[in-house]
Amino acid sequence: MTTLLRTAAVLLATATAAVGLALPASAAPTAATAATAQAVAPRPCPRIVAVCAYTAAGALKLLFNDEPFIDPPIVWAANNTPDAWCFFSAPGFSGDSREVAPGETVENFGFDVLSARPDACM
Repeated sequence: MTTLLRTAAVLLATATAAVGLALPASAAPTAATAATAQAVAPRPCPRIVAVCAYTAAGALKLLFNDEPFIDPPIVWAANNTPDAWCFFSAPGFSGDSREVAPGETVENFGFDVLSARPDACM
């Protein structure tokens, strides 16, 4: 198993180096463009009927039902459900709220999300 992993790592490193050498110097990303690309890179989200959410630390959370207390709080969400979801800044579905439509992605709620439920915000 260890040999297989080492072989895969060597092949990946070789392929990465070959692609990097094949690019002309003008196509190579600079530090500024690499930082910009990383800042706008989409977060991986499984293609399932759920809300895909991330914490500030980058941990993935999947929401299927009412979540009266989310710990650690989430800061980013993509609604992959057919229903609107309401996200709240306090536990127990209270505090500031933000509705997220089906298919919508929110990169910054403006607050840490501590509870959420599948329903329109009232």
